[in-house]
Amino acid sequence: MSTLALPVETAVASAGTSVAVVTGGSAGLGKVIARRLLNEGYAVVVVGRNQERLAGFLAELPKPLQGRVLTVVCDVCQPGQVSNLVDRTLAHWGQVDVLVNVVGQSDRGLVQNLTADQVNLLMRTNVIATLVCCQAFLPLLQTQRGVIVNIGSLAAKVGAQYLGGYAAAKHALAAITQQMRLEWKSRGVHVGLINPGPIRREDAGNRYASVVAQQEGLPASAAAPGGGTRVKGLPPQRVASAVLRMIRKRSADIILPWYLRPLVAVGHLWPALGDWLLLKLTSRGSRGD
Repeated sequence: MSTLALPVETAVASAGTSVAVVTGGSAGLGKVIARRLLNEGYAVVVVGRNQERLAGFLAELPKPLQGRVLTVVCDVCQPGQVSNLVDRTLAHWGQVDVLVNVVGQSDRGLVQNLTADQVNLLMRTNVIATLVCCQAFLPLLQTQRGVIVNIGSLAAKVGAQYLGGYAAAKHALAAITQQMRLEWKSRGVHVGLINPGPIRREDAGNRYASVVAQQEGLPASAAAPGGGTRVKGLPPQRVASAVLRMIRKRSADIILPWYLRPLVAVGHLWPALGDWLLLKLTSRGSRGD
């Protein structure tokens, strides 16, 4: 575990500036969240596996914002690399107030074709990576009475069709997030989960086309966002706004879009009715972007 002793060369964040770490922050949803936090005055550690993407993120920023960014190449599935991430963050800023775990991986497929290797990969990317980061940053977050925001999914609440092992992994993330929230409350650290439905992407509907085509019995609509669920795609900026709301209000659990919360509640209270509604929501006519 990283030492908490401040190196002499530490570039401590200026008074009143909060420091946020965003994993998976160089692309996609993570990039939008990192930009939003910067615009809100945070100093941000942007974490990614690709140096070129990280450099591109920095180059896109206005000069005044570049000074509030530290980019770090790190595979958050590797505890040793995460330990180095903590050391570099501490040496550069001297504190951490917020950790946003965005790194994750989706899937497509029928449960009958799901392999142990696929489940292990999804658990490692969606659950273990988040757990490792939360554990590593906990001492710093405890010092600041900080906030952890884990990015889950609507699949953390319902087991929709055609998502392979993704729903299992996100359900596990939801469970361990609640467990951390309960155990770390007394230490002053808040842990919350944001569960967005399908998020708008330029490659939506194409990312999984080849995967779906290779599986017999899997409808082509399964390649669409949410496995073909008829839920309109969310703008990533809306998820970024929810991240800010969770940080400020220390919310426990947010479902996006909001109108799906009753569906989740119905499914838990009356499973048969919940199954019927989920089947109705999954069709060829997906409204995801």
